[in-house]
Amino acid sequence: MSTEREYDLILLGATGYTGKLTAQYISKSLPPNLKWAIAGRNKQKLEELGQSLAALCPSRQSVDTLVIKLNESELDSLAKRTRLVISTVGPFQLYGSGTFAACARNGTHYLDCTGEAPWLKDMIDQHDIVAKANGSIMIPCCGFDCVPSDLLTWVAVKHIRSNFGTHAGRLDLCIHSIQGGISGGTLESVIQAFELYSIRHLYNIHAPFSLSPKRPTPKVPPKHTSLWTKVFGLLRIKQLGWMAYQPQAMVDRAIVHRSWGLLEPTTASYGHDFDWHAWFRIWGPVLAVLWHLSGLMLAPWILLRPVRKLLPKLWYQPGSGAGEEQIKNNWFEIRGVAETDTSTQLKSRALVRMRYESDPYIFTAVALGEAARILLWQQDTWAHKFGGGVLTPAMLGDRYVSQLRGAGVIIEAQNEGVSSHGNDPFRNK
Repeated sequence: MSTEREYDLILLGATGYTGKLTAQYISKSLPPNLKWAIAGRNKQKLEELGQSLAALCPSRQSVDTLVIKLNESELDSLAKRTRLVISTVGPFQLYGSGTFAACARNGTHYLDCTGEAPWLKDMIDQHDIVAKANGSIMIPCCGFDCVPSDLLTWVAVKHIRSNFGTHAGRLDLCIHSIQGGISGGTLESVIQAFELYSIRHLYNIHAPFSLSPKRPTPKVPPKHTSLWTKVFGLLRIKQLGWMAYQPQAMVDRAIVHRSWGLLEPTTASYGHDFDWHAWFRIWGPVLAVLWHLSGLMLAPWILLRPVRKLLPKLWYQPGSGAGEEQIKNNWFEIRGVAETDTSTQLKSRALVRMRYESDPYIFTAVALGEAARILLWQQDTWAHKFGGGVLTPAMLGDRYVSQLRGAGVIIEAQNEGVSSHGNDPFRNK
């Protein structure tokens, strides 16, 4: 891709909820010589956002505003003008396909914050080969969906390899604690998935290796989920506590397994016996059972169209969400335990953690901004080695870990048993 383009970066969908947060982060944190623009369909909203960004960072040159219709001609023109597009236009299954295709066709790097696995499967099938041929590095799911799980898995596997000289076997991650809600756009994305795809298709797309370019050939059979876990949701992991079903786990799993498949032929391979699981930490076995049974009872309601029509009326509208005062004290923490793939009963283990002292949507803005920094000005990641195609956040590897740490995200790994903090190995760290 030629670096002689009008812009380094165009943020598409900048006036939406996540788009505004991303624009603010870019304006505050990326280099002042960045050539960038905000784009969308509403001229007035774009101009208002541009003015607010100027007030936020008065020393920075004013950002350009581009009014665009989401048709093929205008999206092609947009993609040709910039080295990188960040798209926050959701639901992506309704509004994102044209932008994705235009970037693949025109050799333009691409980032987004989708968590819509069925749409992503379509994009991989339709555009991965074209993106590779044109040198377009395309990294979807580059926000709270699915950076914490994908990147923390990279950290855990590397720690296992570096400290124990072997590959990873089973890896369990959990949302250890979180405070935050969902925006109107996120809710709309969930609703549209059930409007556009059949239940069978959604089930198949969220299968463990649905997005992976390879299938595993394990030498050691993975541990089967117990009947207690399947029926009652009961699972206790010594290092993590009581576990419960995690709604985001299926999307995270598909992305992590795509990372596994992409890296399997390389020196950064996760290993043949890699076995990944995700959970939500819950406070005791009784609550774990209640959480599990409540999910089983409530989930079928989303299948009813009248319920799907009602939900947006009870929540934020697409493009909106909780205000700054409501989210400023939010946080999340992800923890995990990874074990070696050795066939012996006694396995060495690594503990990993990611914590961010702000809202998950603000984390998404940070994740997109720092991924953009890497794609624009670095060349030493697996994403660059692959040279193009539909990739994953983990392909930005150690460089991404370093950039996120610099942005205030705690990311750490340690051997099991090295802490003196009793039952909580990360306490006071």
